[in-house]
Formats: sequence, C-alpha cells, structure tokens
Amino acid sequence: MHRNRLVPLALAAGVGLGTFTLGGPALAAPQSSNPDWQPVQQSPKEPVYNLRWTIADPRYDYVNGEQGAEFVPLTDEAGNPISKVLYGTDRGSAYRIEVPLDWNGDVVFWEHGYRGTGTTVYVSDPSYDLRRTYIENGFAWAASSYGENRYDIEAGALATERLAQVFDARVGKADQRYLQGVSMGGHVIGTLLERDRGVEWDGAAPMCGVMGDYELYDFFLDYNLLAQTLSGVDAYPFPSQAEYFSQAVPQFKAALGTPTTATPVYSGLTEEGEVFRDNITAITGGERPGDDEAFGYWEGQNFVYAVVTNDPAGTEGVLPGAVWTNADQDYPVDHTFEDGTTLDQRIERVAPAPKTRSTYQAVPVPAITGDIDVPVLSSHTLGDYYVPFSMEQYYARDVAAQGNADLLVQRPIRAAGHCEYTPEEAASQFLDLVDWVENGVKPAGASVLDPEVVADPDYGCEFTTPVRTGTRVFYDECPTP
Repeated sequence: MHRNRLVPLALAAGVGLGTFTLGGPALAAPQSSNPDWQPVQQSPKEPVYNLRWTIADPRYDYVNGEQGAEFVPLTDEAGNPISKVLYGTDRGSAYRIEVPLDWNGDVVFWEHGYRGTGTTVYVSDPSYDLRRTYIENGFAWAASSYGENRYDIEAGALATERLAQVFDARVGKADQRYLQGVSMGGHVIGTLLERDRGVEWDGAAPMCGVMGDYELYDFFLDYNLLAQTLSGVDAYPFPSQAEYFSQAVPQFKAALGTPTTATPVYSGLTEEGEVFRDNITAITGGERPGDDEAFGYWEGQNFVYAVVTNDPAGTEGVLPGAVWTNADQDYPVDHTFEDGTTLDQRIERVAPAPKTRSTYQAVPVPAITGDIDVPVLSSHTLGDYYVPFSMEQYYARDVAAQGNADLLVQRPIRAAGHCEYTPEEAASQFLDLVDWVENGVKPAGASVLDPEVVADPDYGCEFTTPVRTGTRVFYDECPTP
C-alpha cells in the first residue's frame, strides 16, 4: 500500500449518525493509524471467480451487443486502399492488426479502457481517429480485446504481450514498439512497462490513465465516506445501489446543498458542503482551472456514488474483496462538528480486504511503481472524476522516486469529461512521443506537482485544442498565441 504518497492531495471521509442506517457492526480490524481516529474496519474477504467468456468476431465491429461494420482497409480520397488488415483470435482474445502499404517498420499497440462486466469480449479500433493517424504516418497498429472484461489488468497485459508475438509472426518484428491507450488501458500500459516478459517497449502514451493504481479505488471510497460524514448519514458498508440512491444519496445532497443535476453552475452549498467540495478538489488534483465547475458536473451525475455499489467498479470476482482504504489518511481540509469532534476523528476507517494489494506484478490488479526505462508522454483532463487528474500526480511521484523523472512528460488538458480529447490532442501526443524516442527531441509538458503551476488560470492551454465543445466550455478561453 502506498496511500500516503500524496498526503496534501488525498482525502477520505466517514459516516455520521443520520437516519439511514445500513452500516451494521464493525468488522475485526487492524490497528488504527491514530489513537484518536475510529477503529479500522477490515473489508471482508470475497470469493474470486472466473466467467465463461464469449469472443465477438473481430472481423466486424461490436456495437451494443450487435454485429456492426466490417473491418476493412483504410482508403485514400480516391477510394484506394492504403493498408492491409489482419484479424483473428489467440488464446481467448480477439485481435486486429493493420499495416500501411508503406510501413515504416514500427507498430503501436492500442490499450482499450474498462468495458464493464459483460461476458462478451471484443476488439475495436483506436479512438480519436488515431487509426488514420497511425496509418498515414507509416505506423502499423494492433489491438486486443483482452481475455476478459472487468477490471483485470493482468488479462490486458498478458493479451498485449501475446499480441506482440502474433504481430511478429504474421507481419514481422517491428523496429519500435509503442503503447497508447486510455483509462484502464493506462494501468495496463504502466504495468507492461515494468514487466520483463520477453517483449520490449520503446515508448508509451497513456491518456486519462489509472496511473495511480489502487488510489483510484481509494478515491471512490473517500468521496462516499466524506459525503456520509459531513451529512451525518451512516451508510457504510454500502447497501445496494437502489437503496443507496433512493435513501442515502438524497440525504447527502439535502444536508450538503450539492447539485442534483450535472451542472457547472450551482449555489446553496452548506458549510459542510463547502468542506466536501474543497476536499474533493484537493484529492482530485488540487486547486486548478475549472475545479468548481468539475465538482458540480460530476456531483450532479451521482457517478461516484454509483461506482461503489456496482461490482464495485469491476473488481468483483477479480480480487478477494475490496481493494480500497482510508486507514491512514489525514484529510487536507478538516472540519470541526458541534460536539467538538473533527472530520479526522469522526470518519470511519476502512482497510482493504486481505491479499488485495500486492507488490507482485502477475496479479489481477498490480501496483505501478514508476520503474520505467523508456520515454512516457502522459496526458489527463483536468476535471475528470472517473479517473482523477491526481493519478498523474501519484505517477509523477512514483517515477521520480525511482530516479526516472527525465523519462516522464505530462500534459494537462482543459476539459472535465473522462478521456475527453480531440483527435488533434491524441495525435500530437503520439507523434511527439515518436519524435522523442526516435530523434531525442523531448516534448513540452507541464509540472503536475507544483501547486502554483497547477493553479495558474492558463494551466494546460499549451496542450488543449481551442474548441468550445463538451465540458471545455467550463474553462476560460486561453490567450491567443
């Protein structure tokens, strides 16, 4: 566990004494980190199990459970093919490969994000029109369905390593192997870079990635326990989603004055609601452009309330219980209640289930240590709560602790949606990485750890496409270059 890697930007919260009480008795627990805090409740052990997976035909797109368009070569403006395509299955995974007719000898492996818990695995093309970016610049690409869904990082890493071998056999050994991908795919990328399984990588471009590994789940726990503590509602352990949404969440919002619809414009926060918002801002990356608007947008969606009661978050059956913890967390914005107790004292403390956090690499959800030896150009949207911007801060600290800071460049993107990129942002990230790897031209980036830099009103302007689409309207327009 490395819960205190980012104490000033971390948070947890707890439960109070409200009318909704599904909490139940505390479990036997490890010793508390602070004698003034609540006793630590250890999350219970849960069964690990596999499922029977169906592989969708990689020759066709798989859209909403139905067969879609056929996977065919890209064409130029005259309709002439500019690539050749290959597809198939290998050891339980589907794959696609596309090679330009004027192949430059390099290949990009695309790592997809979380796909829920459905039992059909399927392969898809790279997002953000990167398929055309790769092919028109001479790069081959390959993508895997992974061998299963859920939040199983080992399944993604293993399938990608096998796909590299398939590529070597069907196309030829590439001169350079690159990695690019999104969200959970970032966790896969971070893991692949630290494994020694006979496949070498030359550079990586994770986007909106889970580069802080377990801290993503800690954030989900923190968000909910903070809302419970500050609203005085006892709802831990978490009940069913239906009960949570119909009984507990409305009480949170009434007590805290938080938005009930996804909106960047809101008012009426109570004192406790302001503490809630300020803590969430701190643990998702600190003061930064659009932070208040991002809070309103995500709080109104109820996403972070839903994710703790659903599976939770894809790890059911993958891990032997909940992986999250707030056992040793000191909250960045404290609060004193009427009885004189503080948020730190009142919050319930939760430890992960036994054997869910591991220092080994070949586990379903491994830790990322920052032990990299190739260039990594990572990017993240500033207001994301699905995978918060703080993931970049955890990763920066890990990489620096390993003495590898010179191999990491990071780029903030001025948007609040999860993986809300433009094609231009995704393409420039990849092509700048290639220039770094092949020509030694280190790309521009921005500090994610200097609070003054992150809080600058123009933070991220250099890397953000100047369009007013989606949640980008939450952010002030950047100065004209």
